[in-house]
Amino acid sequence: MTFVWTITIPKVCDILLFLFRLTISQPYRSTGTMENAVVLLCKRGDVSCGVLLERTLSFQSLMTKLCAKWKDLTEGSFSLSFSVAGHPQCLLECDEDLCVLYALTLSSRTEFVDVVVKDLVDTSMVSTVVDVCSSSGDVGCDQLVLLDCVGTQVDLPPSFSDNNKSKVLKSAGWCTAIVGVGQVFVDGAVGFRDALSMYSLFHGFKYVYAKNNAQTVKAVCLERHTSKECNWIVKAKLEMPSGYFVIKQFVGEHTCGDASLSYSSSRSTSSFVSRLVSEDMRSDESKRPVEVMKDMKKDYGVEITYRRAWMAVKKARAHVYGDYMESFKELSWYVGAFRASNPDSLCVLERHDSDHFKRMFLGFAACKYGFTFCRPILFVDGTFLKSTHNGCLLSACAKDGNQGLYPLCLAVVDSENYENWHWFMEQLKDFLEDGRVLVFVSDRHDGLLQAVKQIFPSSPHSHCLVHLKENLKKRFGGLDNSKKKYLLNLFNLCAYAPTVREFEKLMNKLKKEGGVKVSAFLDTLDNEHWCHAYFPGKRYGELSSNLVECFNNWIKKERSLPITLLFDKIRLKIMEQLSARRSISMKWKGVICPIMEKKFKGLFNVSKTWAISRSSDDLYEVRCDPSVSVNIASRSCSCGEWQINSFPCAHAFCALKRAGKNLNDYVDHYYSVHAFQNTYSKSINLYLPYGRMSLLVLMAMFFFLHCVIRDHQEDRELNVSLQLE
Repeated sequence: MTFVWTITIPKVCDILLFLFRLTISQPYRSTGTMENAVVLLCKRGDVSCGVLLERTLSFQSLMTKLCAKWKDLTEGSFSLSFSVAGHPQCLLECDEDLCVLYALTLSSRTEFVDVVVKDLVDTSMVSTVVDVCSSSGDVGCDQLVLLDCVGTQVDLPPSFSDNNKSKVLKSAGWCTAIVGVGQVFVDGAVGFRDALSMYSLFHGFKYVYAKNNAQTVKAVCLERHTSKECNWIVKAKLEMPSGYFVIKQFVGEHTCGDASLSYSSSRSTSSFVSRLVSEDMRSDESKRPVEVMKDMKKDYGVEITYRRAWMAVKKARAHVYGDYMESFKELSWYVGAFRASNPDSLCVLERHDSDHFKRMFLGFAACKYGFTFCRPILFVDGTFLKSTHNGCLLSACAKDGNQGLYPLCLAVVDSENYENWHWFMEQLKDFLEDGRVLVFVSDRHDGLLQAVKQIFPSSPHSHCLVHLKENLKKRFGGLDNSKKKYLLNLFNLCAYAPTVREFEKLMNKLKKEGGVKVSAFLDTLDNEHWCHAYFPGKRYGELSSNLVECFNNWIKKERSLPITLLFDKIRLKIMEQLSARRSISMKWKGVICPIMEKKFKGLFNVSKTWAISRSSDDLYEVRCDPSVSVNIASRSCSCGEWQINSFPCAHAFCALKRAGKNLNDYVDHYYSVHAFQNTYSKSINLYLPYGRMSLLVLMAMFFFLHCVIRDHQEDRELNVSLQLE
């Protein structure tokens, strides 16, 4: 008879849970369990503390833990000893001694061991520093007298700078990285070489390898290698079958004087430095080689070259975030997982062939839904990536009703050119499916301008005013700063001029005072793409693409990550932003968003002194300088600002207050709290790592359970045999 089992993921989870509950109810043998752990009762004076002794505990870790227990202890300032039956004082000085202690506890089934922590310096004999300015008027207040144990006085020179004080470096524990003959290194030759590098960097000397292979490592002082004038030497060999490296010869005294002292060392390799900065890299993805150079000098007192720091950063990133090349290979899995959990989102991955990445687009369904409650303006731009393989990130962002950044979609391409912008706009059009007429705001990149015109032919395209100003500055050669500032302000007034008449007046003045070069530049600009007076669409007063620059700065750290992690980190940031703003908006009590409410308060202060005359229920004249007419019914003002911004201007504010109207009723619905809450009402779905990664997790869990069940069975057989005996 044949049985066919159909196993699904939920069934597998139930089986694993059942087996786990079955096995943890009985004791089992494992090197990581409390059954084989021993407590070291470490006593210093009248105070004791406990440290858990496990097979994986190294002597260096034990020293670090004790220094953490007693804050006044430093590595190298105390000695350790333990006692067993018949041997009241056994030295504990290295990993080999710790291994011996662990073996003794296993054989004797001891649950705790007494360890004595003895200070190497007797505190009762410490020299006393006395401030003599209180007892003698002949000595300066900064001068100190050192009294040694026999009462001899030694005058010390005064210190005029706090910089002379010794700083405790992160490398303070490296002084005991090499202790002496018999010291054991469980990581083999690599562990010994790292310890040797730490020891030499702390003591500030250089060494060379006289012999260096997998079985034997012998190092001598550089001065001994060059002039035979130093006795310092260390030699370690591989011991079998343990595979540990053990020091066989060590002469720790340098007879070359201060000739070997150096702040830099060739032994501070990029791999060694990368291991030191890996933890910092986890909290700061954008850490630069220059910062690593400064940190190594400040925290460890070691000087390294820029090249070595750059290599260290590269290796540390690969260790913490994964290899860049491997990250490209994981994109297929990532795309599949993302599509499965966010089916309404758009994720497009293109390759040159089966192995080589070309470009990838990512658009979130939650953002697409929220965009329908935002003004139909898209700010688009491209920025470079800072990874090993460079590349460019293209993005499209919007503004919510509270004037906040609202990322919509992004893509990674090889470069910013027409082909990639055309492809990006095609994906954007398929993704949005928005029936509104969109307005684009961007710089004047040729490829972007052509792509928008071809894919969105009916969409007005606004050129960024900030970029235009930068281009205008290049025509100011020979002018003084005050003149340049005046012309830039005049250009700014041209852009914001609400009427054609006012625009032409200001433009003629700018050309006249700017000269030939400025006039020639202005003639190259199409007025319909940059100024309010001629712009054919509705851009709600937005004249620059600085918003997308804010997005590029928002993801500044993520831009240096491997590509798969880049997409996922940005996904997490957007997901958290949606959730945070959704929670904040639930606390708002008003009708319109807080930023727009503050704008109303500003309009009130501006219009306090104006007089208002009523012509009809909807028509009002506001007497200011100059006087304007306001039509409430058509939501228009002769100044043009109400029509341009879709938000009441100061004149309209006066008229609405005089008419007794509710101001909130005359604000565009995109600025309302209700629209803001709808903008952030959807969430980006979480997804579980199914596929290749989930199989690895399941394999690891099955292997663990197999070991547990095997050890449990062996224990039962052992108990049975003992009972029979």
